[in-house]
Formats: sequence, structure tokens, C-alpha cells
Amino acid sequence: MRLQMIHSGANRDSLVTPADARTFDIMLQLRLQLVRCEPTSHFNVSGTHCNGNGILHDEFGTFNLDPWQPAEWAAFRSNVVPILMRYWDRKFELTPSRPWYERRSGEPAVAARFTCSLSLQLVETAGHAHHRYFIIKPQETTFRSFASGQTRRGMFTHRDLALRDRTRLTRVGGVDHSVTFYQSTILHEFGHTLGLHHVAGSGNGSAAYGTTLEQRHDLMGLSDHASASAGRPWISQLRQHHLRPAHGEAPLTFTARVVAPQLISYWDNDWVPPAAAGPGHAAP
Repeated sequence: MRLQMIHSGANRDSLVTPADARTFDIMLQLRLQLVRCEPTSHFNVSGTHCNGNGILHDEFGTFNLDPWQPAEWAAFRSNVVPILMRYWDRKFELTPSRPWYERRSGEPAVAARFTCSLSLQLVETAGHAHHRYFIIKPQETTFRSFASGQTRRGMFTHRDLALRDRTRLTRVGGVDHSVTFYQSTILHEFGHTLGLHHVAGSGNGSAAYGTTLEQRHDLMGLSDHASASAGRPWISQLRQHHLRPAHGEAPLTFTARVVAPQLISYWDNDWVPPAAAGPGHAAP
């Protein structure tokens, strides 16, 4: 089976490197341009636009833009890549459905796995960027940030690197609970940059973010918990490296699993702790 090591694409590059006889790493490489949007800036990102008068227009209404202070912009630029890398880099591992890698001709094939890494680089010009992120400072807190892997564009606010909390009635074991979810918007939207949809659909309606605790706890729901499905961009990228069965070979698929530690990023406000064990009963 042929394996091409380097791939260059419009929306990302990738690199496959051997780690040992049974392990490869596939690295997604993205170049990002951060566009500093001032009240006097003229821009149009998928219909969300400003004509230089300090008013941003989108499908949900209008927003008043504040100017960036130099120190604020410098801090935002310096924090974007570390935050994304801490979350997404080496988060997943890919396990094959069968042995496929022959180190030497005539040797038995082994079920070589893939680790999943990420490389992000900030660039200054649109021509060098895979994706362009337009960064605004709206006075209002209701702007809905967005990103698209297809258009290779996104728009974020100065608040999107921090955790945001949202409380929703959520199904927990068949009962509605009040649950507070914590999410960093930049991590969720970067999932869209990689091509992921919302946990329960591709739309932007509330149902697409899930209805159950398991769905809403997901990164592509309302929280920051990564499920194995978030490893799909690395799986799909393997096709760009010609890792496909040759004619007559058995099908080859890969299954992602999360290998990095994760925090619980929600709080069930209606959770009731188990009753204390009574006299003469040992605690479970």
C-alpha cells in the first residue's frame, strides 16, 4: 500500500512521518491570518459586513464596534495559537481495522496506528493563508461568531478565547435538568474550520447543538468535551496521502479515540448527591 508523506492543499497541508515500526504521525498544518477589524474597517465575510461607520450588520441585527487597543490586539494574537494547540494537538489516535503496513517486502503487515498532531502558523497576508479570521470588538455580547472550512473564513470577537457559560434545560436520564455548560468559542469554531458539523446536525438551530446531556456536553454542542468523532478531519486527510487499499485488497478503515485527558466542562444544577449510608450500611 502506497503512502505519500507530504500533501499541500488550499485549506490545509499535512505531513505523515514514521515514529516507530508500528506508529506514524499525521500532522495537519494550517496557516491563519488574523485580520484586525476596526470601526473604520470595510469588510464583508459571508454577508456579515461593515462599511467603515462602526456598525456591523449580519442576519441577527446590528452591532457597534469598538477600536482595538494595541496591547489588546497583541495579547489576542499571542494567545490564539497556544489555546488552539493545547486543546487540539495530539488529542486523538487512529486505530486501523486490519494490518496494512509492510515495513519491508515479504514481511508480515502490521496494524500501524496514527497519532494526530497539529501545526498552526500565523501569517500576515491573505495570499499565504489557508484560512482568514476577522476579529471584531462588538459592544454587544450577543454576536454569534462563526467559521467555515469551505469558505476558509471566520469571524470572532475579542471575548472568544475565554470560557463562556450557558445554562439550558437539558435531558438527563429522561428528566429535564438545569445544566450550565462551559465552552471556549474559538475551540468550537476551529472544529468548523476543520470541517466538523454541530453534534446533532449541520444547521445553526438550537436542536443542532443537541438536546441530551451527552450531546450538549460535546465540543460541537455547547461545551468543550471532545468525542472520538472530532478526530474525523485526521481520518479524512489520510486519503490525501493515498492511503487507500489497492485493487483486490480488503477495505481499510480507521477509528479515532481520544487519548488526551479531559475536564468535565458542565455543571448539573439539579444534581442531588446520593443519600449518606444509614447506620450499619457500608458506603458503596
